[in-house]
Amino acid sequence: MSMNEHDHNEQNEQADEDFGFFNIYSAQLLYRTPPTIDRDILYAKVQEYTGPLHTIVDDEGTEQESLAVWEANPTDDVETEVDPKDYYHFFHLNHIINYEDGDLPVQTVLMPSETPIQVESYATALQQSWHWQEASAVVEQCQYELMLTDMMARGLPHQQRLQLFNQVLRAILEVAPCDAIYWRSSDKMIQPEAFLAALQEEQDLYGALNIRLYNIQSEQQRQEMVMDSCGLAALGVPDVQCHFYDMNPNEVAGFLMDIAHYLYEQGDIITDGETIGQDEEQRWTCEHQFSLIAPRRVVIDLNPGNLYYAGVQESSRSQSQE
Repeated sequence: MSMNEHDHNEQNEQADEDFGFFNIYSAQLLYRTPPTIDRDILYAKVQEYTGPLHTIVDDEGTEQESLAVWEANPTDDVETEVDPKDYYHFFHLNHIINYEDGDLPVQTVLMPSETPIQVESYATALQQSWHWQEASAVVEQCQYELMLTDMMARGLPHQQRLQLFNQVLRAILEVAPCDAIYWRSSDKMIQPEAFLAALQEEQDLYGALNIRLYNIQSEQQRQEMVMDSCGLAALGVPDVQCHFYDMNPNEVAGFLMDIAHYLYEQGDIITDGETIGQDEEQRWTCEHQFSLIAPRRVVIDLNPGNLYYAGVQESSRSQSQE
């Protein structure tokens, strides 16, 4: 690799980090007891759910199926504590990414965690588990963890990347049902049954998107809150946030959810200073900013108007100075 290529790659990595993009996407499957996984059934399920079964022709002209599986060898990494028989590595040959050095298939990997479950590491997710009241009690009983990640997937369109990941996870859950799923990109703890039901309704963002609410201590005699989405930036699309006074949080949550889904479907097409709303009376001004609440990522900040807005937008400031 030349110095120019090295510098270019470092700049891209820094840009991804600033945006909040995840080069490797992941979810953690939590179990009360270790699951028994039938390898052949899992392979068949993954192949069934990860797209049309196209075939490819190798150099010798023989046909191969659209899913390849790498079998771990105990000698591949003598330092790892993971038993190779518990390691699953899928090559999705119907999802090929073109890189400068050649074409590579997108991969997903399922493997046991090498560290014990620590409930405190999920504290922020459990604090925001409005959708699943029993989450904390369930997680406290879990003793075993599997991690699902993707690899070489950053070049996929964000919708295709998430759909592939969701379908691999679906296959795993049908073969080895778990008790809870932690979605790292959205910092969201979800119930496996709810996730599978959402996929049946084509709700691809159920695990990948989290709407969060934070009460802010303020010297003013007003109810101050920040509400945001978490999970879109990890896929390369801005999240949304609103810093507001005295508004109904349920109504704000519904609007943020609508905008988040719009961005997921359409991409980052909202420009700074543009106004959006569900009717002619609701005109909220948009601006790309860095998030107020961790993790640091790019969001589209929504200004609901001077009466309710508790934040600052450069576009609004410029307009007020004119």
